[in-house]
Amino acid sequence: MEEATAMAAGVRAWMLLSKEGLPIASAVPQGLEEAEIAAMAASILGVADLAAERMEQGSLEEVLVTNQDGMMLMKSAGEKAILVLAAAKSLKTGLLVYAAKTACDRIAPLL
Repeated sequence: MEEATAMAAGVRAWMLLSKEGLPIASAVPQGLEEAEIAAMAASILGVADLAAERMEQGSLEEVLVTNQDGMMLMKSAGEKAILVLAAAKSLKTGLLVYAAKTACDRIAPLL
């Protein structure tokens, strides 16, 4: 993960969680409730996957959420895990997507 986040210097936090929404590993700021964030991220990805399926768009690859202060990217890391990256709004979206893909490609075979 360090290599992927080093590529995208604006990544503020990351979390790897199970598809069920349980935290596996993370680097998040002090005071954040990891279990709560993990459960919400898994839920968002699950609902987005169902919507993509119902709209006949194929399987979901990732979800990008943009907000006032930054963005979050949630991406499946193989069959068993989800990677969540939180980044500064100044980070180029393509760089965040590339960092997530690189990390997921390395994580998936390990799980």
